[in-house]
Amino acid sequence: MLVPPFSSNSESRLVSFFGRANASLNDKYFLTGVLRKDGSSTFGIGNKWAVFPAISGSWRLSQESFMRTGPFSELRLRAGYGRVGNPGAPPYASLILLSADGGSRYVFGETPVTGFSPVSNPNPNLKWESTAENNIALDYGFLNNRFTGSLEYYVKKTQDLLLTVNVPQPAVASTRLENVGRIQNKGIEFSLDGQVLNRPSNNWTAGIVFAHNSNKVVDLGPYLSLSEGTVSGQGQSGQNSEIIIPGEPLGTFFGPQFNSVNAAGQQLFNHYVVTRDATGKVTSRVLTGTTTNPQGDDFVVLGNANPNYTLGFHGSGTMGKFDLSFLINREAGQKVFNNTALVYSTKGNALTDKNFLISALTDPIGIDQPAIYSSRWIEDGSFTRLQNVTIGYTFDLPRFTGTARNSRVYLSGDNLLLFTGYTGYDPEVFTSAGLATRGIDYLHYPRPRTITGGLRVAF
Repeated sequence: MLVPPFSSNSESRLVSFFGRANASLNDKYFLTGVLRKDGSSTFGIGNKWAVFPAISGSWRLSQESFMRTGPFSELRLRAGYGRVGNPGAPPYASLILLSADGGSRYVFGETPVTGFSPVSNPNPNLKWESTAENNIALDYGFLNNRFTGSLEYYVKKTQDLLLTVNVPQPAVASTRLENVGRIQNKGIEFSLDGQVLNRPSNNWTAGIVFAHNSNKVVDLGPYLSLSEGTVSGQGQSGQNSEIIIPGEPLGTFFGPQFNSVNAAGQQLFNHYVVTRDATGKVTSRVLTGTTTNPQGDDFVVLGNANPNYTLGFHGSGTMGKFDLSFLINREAGQKVFNNTALVYSTKGNALTDKNFLISALTDPIGIDQPAIYSSRWIEDGSFTRLQNVTIGYTFDLPRFTGTARNSRVYLSGDNLLLFTGYTGYDPEVFTSAGLATRGIDYLHYPRPRTITGGLRVAF
């Protein structure tokens, strides 16, 4: 059998020019301007170059006479605007590609020749995805900067999203990369760090970081919606778990709502009757009962993979020659699609000599029933993780070592504890390299728990 030749070699080029200017006045007023021009070979002719400006300024209020008697030892108001580009298109994304095709072999005389055929759709209009951000923030310090932190509000608007969309047939391939639509992110970030204890041989510093982000798809151009998040497993061909639709965030899970199991062992799902306007937009949705075969109108929003907030707490300090540091992370409100459970919680795998979880034995669903993507597999992914703890001891080696001073022995642990209601290994799961797909757990390798130790000797 002839094997067609193939190659994975690719080339791309990214070139950037940028300049920066800073100005200050009386150690109170500060202004920074940045201008950059970026070029990428992956975009179409006429769209390879783009200009991205940024400007920011701050006012050091604590240097003003009317603030010098207040509680703040440092107070700075800052604001800025900037635009950045995303060059995340693969090489040759704007061009039609040819590949060796076993179906295009032909024998000339006695010599078999492998032909080449198109494998991707060109997009000569492909261009940079860009994000513009406005922010305003307050940096502060008080008690002679023993406590410091910041409070920031931002709005990010991304346009010309790089998304893979279906194209009308006939065509060389079923999809192509296009610039589609706009999204918006806005949120707040808060931080506070403090020197809780400060003595010659005993000190402790702690801090907290809080962030909340709201994501929303604003527009998809000519598309009412786009499907993302391929569902893996037998019988799941063509099934997607997520939808990109105006008014909802990226990472929105979309599918039927699991209701119950009937006496025959069949899965029941909520059944809806939907009405639409002339543009195809849903105007009403009425629950009318259940169905064993959910169709398009029975698909609803099942949550999204974005956390409501993230929270971090860290601390470090010394007590004599001992030192200690730790980091705790929390994310709350996000959903996770447990695709691994969908595949291995189906007892029907026994009919095809495939593995399944022991929990499937007590599942009331019949052995002849297929796995169906639904809200049954969408779980709460909130968690709290003890990310790191490090303990050390600093000492001087005995005199015979000469100049060895401040040697340190330490023990460090990562991912020591995880508190979550998620039934999979780890709720921090897959996010695609692009913007769209996130929060899908399929055979996700759990992050390891590691313990390391070491000895540092200084001479």
